[in-house]
Amino acid sequence: MQNPNVKYVKTATGNLFVFYLENGAIFCQQYTQNNFSPPLMIAEKIIGMFSVCQYSNTAYVLYCQTDGKLHMSVSKDHTHWDETVVMENPQNSGKGKIFLLPTETSFHMIYHLPTASTGIDSLLYTQYENSSWGKPYQIDRFMPYGKNPFFARRLSNDHIILYYRTSRNIWSAREMLLSPYTMGSLTPMIQTHSPYIDISIVNSKERIHILYCIRTMFRTQVVYQYKQTSIISTPRVIWDDVNCDQCIAHIEKDSLILMWTANNIPMRCISKDQGATFGIAEKFTDKFPARCIKCELIGADDVAFNATEIFIDGANAYQPFLPIHTPIDLSGISVPSQPQINYNKVIADQNKNHKNQLDELSTLLAQRSDEIAMVNARWQGQVSALEKQVFQLREEREQLNARHNSVAEQTIPQEYSSSE
Repeated sequence: MQNPNVKYVKTATGNLFVFYLENGAIFCQQYTQNNFSPPLMIAEKIIGMFSVCQYSNTAYVLYCQTDGKLHMSVSKDHTHWDETVVMENPQNSGKGKIFLLPTETSFHMIYHLPTASTGIDSLLYTQYENSSWGKPYQIDRFMPYGKNPFFARRLSNDHIILYYRTSRNIWSAREMLLSPYTMGSLTPMIQTHSPYIDISIVNSKERIHILYCIRTMFRTQVVYQYKQTSIISTPRVIWDDVNCDQCIAHIEKDSLILMWTANNIPMRCISKDQGATFGIAEKFTDKFPARCIKCELIGADDVAFNATEIFIDGANAYQPFLPIHTPIDLSGISVPSQPQINYNKVIADQNKNHKNQLDELSTLLAQRSDEIAMVNARWQGQVSALEKQVFQLREEREQLNARHNSVAEQTIPQEYSSSE
């Protein structure tokens, strides 16, 4: 599960900056060539969570201070920060997550508004324009997920996607347009009766890849699913063990890489065809964080490393774990050619399998309908026979009553009047 106090930002030029909350203050450091720049304090007297985003080479940090106001610090070079108060009495007050989306002329904010005791909170949207906030709109009622209540990702300048658990405990996706404000329909993705340990979601051009850990009665499982258009794939168990701690899904070039820790041992599984098939799950033997922490990764989508989360080393000054492989020169090695995958054929085969499954289900339903009809006919026959027997018994009872009355009339003596 993500640590809300540490966030990494990647820029379009490939630079990495870490923002972290420590002792009530927010610090920023640049990470280059396995080294950190000296820490720079952005703000202090922080309460609750903070939010970081960037837009057009400008970084924004949003936070609440002990004065009860919502502040924003802005910088174009990650060195000189300008602070301003953007809300006097925020509803959130730093108690829940805030997702900030700057545009050319305004700020859009999605935030979590906790409730006192129900456990079903509100997900709200509002806009900051012309030095004032607009009316808040409720997006949905939802179940916050641990320290990171919901997930959000910017798909384009005015297009975002939200991931959250609905009040019915269903992980769902909802797309939104910011200008003009348009809220899309809710799309259910995954649901399980087992408790979630961790979840990671990453978008490719065609699919939404979902990796999650669940705890069954005796074991834990790492499960993968994907969503493409309106199709949700069947769950695929990648790993089954006594204890799976946390997981991350990321895309490196054309490979989908799934990573998780089982009993604090890093594991990895790779797919070369966008989640259609996977290689074996194997132990990750390269350098890995001694005390592994997962945090949010924010920034440019055109960087080779496509992810929304990142592992860091909590024992080594938030050192990032970047599993980007170095290309190997194979010019002098003869490598057998690999067959090319025909994705159209794969999709056609999947559609054919789905059609066959539907045909089988239709045949089975027809058989069940015939069986039900036969049972109904047999039952109706039995009911008719019972009704006939009941009718006969009633007739016999009426005949017996009539005969009994006739006999009684013949045996009763006539009384004479005493007036004679």
